Amino acid sequence: MTMSRFLNGAEASRQYGVLAGHCAASLMWADPLADAAAGALQPLGESWWPMVLKALEPGAGALPDAPPALAALIAALPPEPTAEEWEALEAGRAAIARTGNSASLVVQCALLAIDAWAPPMTTSPQQASRQLSETGDWWLKLHAPGGLRRGADGYKATLRVRLTNAFRRRAVRETGTWDRRAWGEPINQGDLFAQISAFTAVLLDGLHRMGYRLTQAEKDGYYVFWRYAAAVLGLHKTWLGMIDAERCGPFWKMWLLVNPPPNAQAQAQANRTLDAFARTGGGAAFLDRVLLSGMTHWLLGRDVAQGLGVPNGPMTYLLPAIYPPTSYLAQRLGGSRERRLTRTVAALARS
Repeated sequence: MTMSRFLNGAEASRQYGVLAGHCAASLMWADPLADAAAGALQPLGESWWPMVLKALEPGAGALPDAPPALAALIAALPPEPTAEEWEALEAGRAAIARTGNSASLVVQCALLAIDAWAPPMTTSPQQASRQLSETGDWWLKLHAPGGLRRGADGYKATLRVRLTNAFRRRAVRETGTWDRRAWGEPINQGDLFAQISAFTAVLLDGLHRMGYRLTQAEKDGYYVFWRYAAAVLGLHKTWLGMIDAERCGPFWKMWLLVNPPPNAQAQAQANRTLDAFARTGGGAAFLDRVLLSGMTHWLLGRDVAQGLGVPNGPMTYLLPAIYPPTSYLAQRLGGSRERRLTRTVAALARS
């Protein structure tokens, strides 16, 4: 019997109320516009992305022969934020960008949990490394100054992630092995909201543990940043209004509660991913692996880290003592740390 993707429903309802109902309903809810566009673009092979870029250019006549499904997707992209929203989201983005590699460490730890608690869609180490590099590349582009301006690299990369998710859904469905009745749609709306929760609530909590002290305006602005980024990414407007501190944190905990815990295969994949990230970190692989394992326990908590099968060690207890006092150095060395992350992403892409 295939395990359901919504376990512990009564306990989830007791703890999280209506969020549990939203999560259960989201399992069958994907991204029809992106799915239709992916279906129309698939026959183009490797040339699908240049067509999307052309269709994204200003002017209705930029690509008159674009597939109707692609034109519909482009037409439905969210309107530009107001000047006030731009000011807020740029303040939030800049605050996160100043933390340099620290933010990326939190995100990479959270992505391990997202991959492990969801039904398997990739199994090979090569695929895991490629996805890690693609996520890192997207992250860097998205958090560049003005990265969310329409036509900017971060905006285009976000749209590409949306369509790549649609291609992945299509490929998974075509295998005939995906149990839709038990698991719902691949990369459904609940999965997307879980990712946004990791990129906001989990990230901000992790940075606070690391010793970074963002102002309330910066944290509020970062939620504004992700409300717009998530709209481009294909999150439905029903969920967009829930991207705030009051709901993203609880949703993350609930998502871990209702999804099946990682099996041995998922645990092995999580550790292979940590190994790959350690090998490309620029230092001693063993030291980097110990550090990353400790980071996972510290930032995600013991239960999540144990669920991932990540070994515990002394760094779990040393990091809370040594990282916060030096976080001000991380902010001042953000440029060099960001360059190190860029090298890591490039190395993963080649692996």
